[in-house]
Amino acid sequence: MTRTEILQRLQTIKEKGTQALRLLESKPLSVDTQTEIRSLAQWIKEELHNEYNRMLPDRAQKTMSVFELSVYSPTIEETWKKSGISRLKIDGPLDQRWQEPLEAVVYNAGKYLS
Repeated sequence: MTRTEILQRLQTIKEKGTQALRLLESKPLSVDTQTEIRSLAQWIKEELHNEYNRMLPDRAQKTMSVFELSVYSPTIEETWKKSGISRLKIDGPLDQRWQEPLEAVVYNAGKYLS
């Protein structure tokens, strides 16, 4: 992946996380809003999980650029493992427990974006 593609992917993750957070703050949460939040969170969760798994094998790391190895891979790994998004129950109740993982995703994805 090129540096531009990596930054674009991180930007998309950040935007979807920000959108989910904004929707989560709206009260009361309509059924449509809840569906959209769940859809955004599911996309983020799948994207992070897929990217984490893609970069895990040593053979995949050998083909990565320096930027992928030094910025993208650690960002994805940290976000997947430490943000709490991997443990978020997408079909669970929409409450404050959603806030922290989504904020961590937005923060981690945005660290290298200017």
